[in-house]
Amino acid sequence: MKIKVWDLPTRIFHWLLVLAYVGAYFTSESEWFLEYHAAAGYIAFGLIVFRILWGFTGNRYARFSDFIRGWGEVRSYILRMVRLDIPRFLGHNPAVGWVVLFMLLITAVISLTGVVVYGGEEGRGIAAGFFSFKTALIVRVIHLILADIAVVIIVTHISAALIHQFILKENIIYSMVTGYKEDMESWSERVSHMKPGEGLTAARLIVGIFVAILGGLGLVFLHPEEETDFSKEKMQVMDDKGFVVELKHNKKWVEECAKSCHIGFHPNLLPVSSWEKLMSGLGDHFGEDVSLSENVNKEILDYLVSASAEHSVSEASKKLMYSIKEGDAPIKITDIPYWKKKHSDISDEVYKRKSIISKSNCIACHPGSHIGSFEDRDIYIPKK
Repeated sequence: MKIKVWDLPTRIFHWLLVLAYVGAYFTSESEWFLEYHAAAGYIAFGLIVFRILWGFTGNRYARFSDFIRGWGEVRSYILRMVRLDIPRFLGHNPAVGWVVLFMLLITAVISLTGVVVYGGEEGRGIAAGFFSFKTALIVRVIHLILADIAVVIIVTHISAALIHQFILKENIIYSMVTGYKEDMESWSERVSHMKPGEGLTAARLIVGIFVAILGGLGLVFLHPEEETDFSKEKMQVMDDKGFVVELKHNKKWVEECAKSCHIGFHPNLLPVSSWEKLMSGLGDHFGEDVSLSENVNKEILDYLVSASAEHSVSEASKKLMYSIKEGDAPIKITDIPYWKKKHSDISDEVYKRKSIISKSNCIACHPGSHIGSFEDRDIYIPKK
């Protein structure tokens, strides 16, 4: 006789969490898919909140009180499992019960650390502007370590399911699809006549189709953010008190730098030390004398300092700044280590294209460079 063990909310939670993890994994290596990765994290956190609440209000087998056992029971179960003398449970066994709880907690922390990293490094998401770039770098390490631990737990969980399937001859993965399991009498009768490995192929096919359908739904309904509309974007900097404020271009800087001699290189591309060095050497500015009056020089320098990499909310600014060795003050952006690394796979032929001309023409590939935005999703390299 079949018994309803896993209710519908528990099953939906389980497979949506699987989908969230798969999505997060395959979007974790490329910044082009960062919005997808963040979406997977938000979904995972929402699922965890639901499951914790459902652990107190769901059906019998979904409740924590049913599968969180004492250490004595856990130890006894593990010892019997090592001897391949595994007792059968309708719900979660004592060992898996704690694995489930730990997985819920670690997923929640992974999601929260991801929110911090996304807000601190990218200046995006619900935590944008709340965390510094330095904080995000530290939290990123924690995020990555916990993600690796989660992978170990998942592999262990899948391995345990396979062991359970081969030893107890019960497809618990399939039961998480249907919600039903056999009662003890029916199970004992069936397995006593069952050959090893019988029925595995069909079950795997069903599970694979189910996960594929969920994956397809995710691809259809989870859209990344669109390209930035820079006509509506405001320039932002971090003031001396740590608050994000709007930045307005200085008129003198626009007149003397951004229009009269060359394109305007946004101040967030260099640290304070570089701007101070550059503004103190205008008598020989890349081979030319572009000296300014003392008052104008000070006004422009004050603006450059207020909008420098130290005050930027841009990920690119921070990575440029942190790649510079202590004591160095480069005045050419293309000399900065991070710039070189980031552009190392771009051939010289690309820079010779008519629409680009040179490495210093940032706006050719970064349409938001005039407001200090260098988001990966907005990058476009012209073909001609």
